[in-house]
Parts: sequence; C-alpha cells; structure tokens
Amino acid sequence: MPNKTDHLNIVRQDYSALKWLSQSVGQYTDWCTTIIFYMALHYIHAYLAQKNEHPNSHYEIDTLIAKNTKIKKIRNKYRHLYDDSRQARYLGTKLSIYDMRSSILKYFNEIQQLICKLLKHHPQHSNLYNLFPLKS
Repeated sequence: MPNKTDHLNIVRQDYSALKWLSQSVGQYTDWCTTIIFYMALHYIHAYLAQKNEHPNSHYEIDTLIAKNTKIKKIRNKYRHLYDDSRQARYLGTKLSIYDMRSSILKYFNEIQQLICKLLKHHPQHSNLYNLFPLKS
C-alpha cells in the first residue's frame, strides 16, 4: 500500500503536469480540472494512509471523509472536484479561467490547507492561482 510520502510524491508529479498544461491558458482546462482533482485525492489519501486506511474506490474515500470528524468539512469540496473532473473526462467540459479560479482552485486550496495542516506538511504548491491568471 502506498504511504503518506508516496501520495505526496504523486501530488508533486501531478503539479508538474498541471504546470505544463496550464501554459496554454484556457486550452486544456478539462485536463487541468482532472489533475487538480487527483492532486486533492492524493492529499486525502496521504492523510488516510497515515491512519492506516487505504480506500480502494471513490465511494470508499467519500465514506471515510464523511465519517472522519477532522476532514468531513471538505467532503462537499471533494465531491465538487470529483463531479467536475468526471464531466471534464467523459463530456469534455472545459471551464473558463474564471470558473477554474472561483471553484476548482478554491476547493482544492481548502482541501490542501486542511490536509497539510493535519499532516504537519508544508504544501510546495500553495498557490495554483498563479498558473491560471486572469487576463489584464
């Protein structure tokens, strides 16, 4: 089973892919949405792995989030990212930069901040907004 460090390493790798894709501003928001969801997922997996919990499905992780008093407040944000990533993957839904900033990045940051606080881990990629600037 992957441990906390393994999951945090996946977040770093995902960030590299996100950074590369975001250079084509607005062109790949579907893939960026998906990567951001998986970054959030791996942060949550890192927290759960530290507690020796290793869910095998999105349903299981959702159930564990709902039952855990320390992280249940991020459940709706996780579900929102999950739903948006499914729409991006299966329907090709592309969000505007404004929508990326007002929902996807906002929810990701809230998940990242809580999980990193619980893990006592300093997030290396604390401001994804810089990857999706609003046009001047």
